Amino acid sequence: MNQNTHLKTDICIVGAGPGGALLSFLLKRQGISTILIERQPHLLKSFRGEVLNADGEAVLKKHGLYPSVTQRGVLPLEQIQYWENGQIIHTIFPGEQESHVGIHVPQDHLLEVIVSQSQNQGNEQVLYNTVMTGLLRNKADKTIGINIRQEGRPASIEAAVIVGADGRYSAVRRHAGLTPETRKHGYDLLWARIPAPAGWEPAVRMASMDGQQLALFSQFGGFVQIGWNIPQGSFSKLREQPFAPFVQKLVAAFPCLADSVAEHIQTWSDFVLLSVESSFAESWAQDNIVLLGDAAHTMTPTGAFGLNAALEDADALADLLIEMAADQFTSTERLHELQASREEKVKQQLARQLEMESSFQQRYESFQ
Repeated sequence: MNQNTHLKTDICIVGAGPGGALLSFLLKRQGISTILIERQPHLLKSFRGEVLNADGEAVLKKHGLYPSVTQRGVLPLEQIQYWENGQIIHTIFPGEQESHVGIHVPQDHLLEVIVSQSQNQGNEQVLYNTVMTGLLRNKADKTIGINIRQEGRPASIEAAVIVGADGRYSAVRRHAGLTPETRKHGYDLLWARIPAPAGWEPAVRMASMDGQQLALFSQFGGFVQIGWNIPQGSFSKLREQPFAPFVQKLVAAFPCLADSVAEHIQTWSDFVLLSVESSFAESWAQDNIVLLGDAAHTMTPTGAFGLNAALEDADALADLLIEMAADQFTSTERLHELQASREEKVKQQLARQLEMESSFQQRYESFQ
């Protein structure tokens, strides 16, 4: 793209995560031109919420994407286990008519499938190394697109509709002034990823560590993702303490991980800190701008709702935008219909996360 390039499209989507990529695919399949921009140089982004539940699975199956995703590589999780002193004390199995309790889908597998099928159909551009720098306005101060910096060069994209699918720190949301209400949850999260030991069954494993939740997720490719809750804001002081006694708690909870932990978690730097919060934007739309996924409603890792909610948002918004295409997107007030259709379920999921977090210790102790 040349310096000061001005592009035009029907729909400009900011953020090539699962929600943005799926929306672009669904629109392009209907002949609606889209430009999808992504700040990273590729699809191999750092991402930790990779568990697909029944809702997300249904969206992928509805649009014929699920077979290709499974062929690329997924791992169905067979059960949820609660552990105490290195032993399983309670197990939850899939319900009737269910074959798993969730599916680990590496994000790069999911995105590669969606984007590759999308690019096969034309009518779409994916711009990598591209950052939104502001809203593009005409002389009447009406928003008509976005300004960007693509590989360091300024440009602009004129669009009938701008979609913010750019996550919890959404630039679209910020520039549009759609300030969300944010809630802290009293804990932060330490992430780590290590090779699974031999014979490691695909499951979600839970333990209580100093009254905080410790969760292990089996991952495709023979890995274990560790999610360790710690009190909010405590990591800086935690790092001042000796490392060995801290990580030994993990080994005591799951002795079979001893060798892998010893080899791959040796310093505090082997953990990644996630500041945990949820948010909900009072309005998901303004003029010709609309938000989806974490940009509209950031969720915590609890319950693995976030990825699936973004896919459901994209599915609902695609239907709405396809209808709006009939009048060349002149009825932009209809963008509020996305929130009207999705708000109740999203609020239920956010409330469910709070309930699951507050009741974890009590629920866990009831299994002992």
